Amino acid sequence: MRSPVMPSGYPERSAQLRWQALAEAALVFLGTLWYFRWKLLQWNGSIDFDGHYHFKVAQWIAKTGFWFDIPWLPFTVLGEQGPDYVWLWHLTLIPFTGFADPAEGLVWATAFNGAATAGVLALVMRMLGVPGAPMFALLAISASVLMPYRLMMLRGQNIAIIFTVLSVWAMARGRYKTLALLAFLFMQSYHAAVILGPIAAMACALQSARERRLVLAPLLAVAVGELLALVLSPWFPRHIEYLIFHVLYKQVVHGEYLSSLVGSEWYPPGWRNILLYSWPTHLMLGAALAFMALRVFRQPGIRPAPETWLAIGVAFLALGLQFSSVRYVEYYVPFAVLGAGLVARDHWPAATAAWWRRAALAAWMLVAARVGFAAVDQVTVVPSDYLAKIGERLNALGRPGEIVFNSAWTEFTVLLWHADRLRYVAGLDGHYLAYRDPGRFALWIGLASGTVADPVDVLVKAFGARFVVVSPPHRKLAQQLAASDRAILQVESKEGWLFEIPSGGK
Repeated sequence: MRSPVMPSGYPERSAQLRWQALAEAALVFLGTLWYFRWKLLQWNGSIDFDGHYHFKVAQWIAKTGFWFDIPWLPFTVLGEQGPDYVWLWHLTLIPFTGFADPAEGLVWATAFNGAATAGVLALVMRMLGVPGAPMFALLAISASVLMPYRLMMLRGQNIAIIFTVLSVWAMARGRYKTLALLAFLFMQSYHAAVILGPIAAMACALQSARERRLVLAPLLAVAVGELLALVLSPWFPRHIEYLIFHVLYKQVVHGEYLSSLVGSEWYPPGWRNILLYSWPTHLMLGAALAFMALRVFRQPGIRPAPETWLAIGVAFLALGLQFSSVRYVEYYVPFAVLGAGLVARDHWPAATAAWWRRAALAAWMLVAARVGFAAVDQVTVVPSDYLAKIGERLNALGRPGEIVFNSAWTEFTVLLWHADRLRYVAGLDGHYLAYRDPGRFALWIGLASGTVADPVDVLVKAFGARFVVVSPPHRKLAQQLAASDRAILQVESKEGWLFEIPSGGK
């Protein structure tokens, strides 16, 4: 028997209201789709190139079939034939690979994913009875300096927000079969699905307190869905090691020290930046909690709905995680806004009919949303032709499968976009190489820093590299190779150097 977290005062939506929810979500989706595409075309570049990697994988899936092993980073945790850890999400990108110009397809895919996040937030908020759901949904993607521009990057984080908020809805409605299915699809799409574990535990605690009995259904549904996803993966059991690496090793190692081995999104922002970046969200959540406390104090018989506590709990979980990594703001802002919306639903009498409350919400939306949307124009954009000359030369000289030693792991996704027939030494982040091959990792660090006496010998014997792409910070390595009669300079530009080591460096 279904035992929903949702209190009896909030019944399932009628068919008419479900259609209303879908219509509102469609309008939010189309509006944000237009905005994101417009801004992306204005940029004529990218904030980062992670999306280029994901799009490239989708292109290869479209060419070779659904089970595509990742071949480009043979020395890393992925190995010669690595698991696609965001496989199901990559399948959803395939329709965008049909554009004649891949760059145009990438723009559409990026805009679509960001807009889908906004649309699903609007849908779930309306289904949970949040008044003014479309406005709250827009606040959920804009009430922070770090939002919405982070939604304008093609990354698995967008699909993670979608699955997480849908899963919270399923917990609220007691739809445990749906929850298990969502957990299954989430794990097949992105390993961030592990976040459903603590969220389900919170739902169990709330429902157990309400029913005065032990309730484990949300946690069991999540566990069953995610375990099935792991077992039924095309890469079982190889992807289990990657999950351990991604969730445990990478987090623990990064937690011990800060380094250039991870992207800036993994760095802690510090409490001052946490306060400043998302001040509209903090204000909304704080006001909602204060209003809720005041209402309960004045009318002790009133109790907030369990799913209101659940949304607020997820927001505080994400807020705590922000102290270790700025990327968790993408969970904090939507769930803090959802929590505020649910407080409005629970404690504003006749909230849906009060025109002045809607007017006040609209005015606040204009103020708060400006914080996020104004920041979109302040981001640093990398030109779309970055490393294009080096990529063209690699395509002209290289044969499929040959090794390129890239001194900066951050340039892997860019090089792959331009030259996807070759393989690379380091990429996605530096821990990928450190985990699988500590010996080569040490050599990679030494070569990049210019401390290896005979770099050509090491490049050939340890990596089998025919090409070397040297990033500007590693100028000493470029000078060493330029002085060697066993390396040929093929490209020199402000973006770096390309050297060829012909005939195995002989």
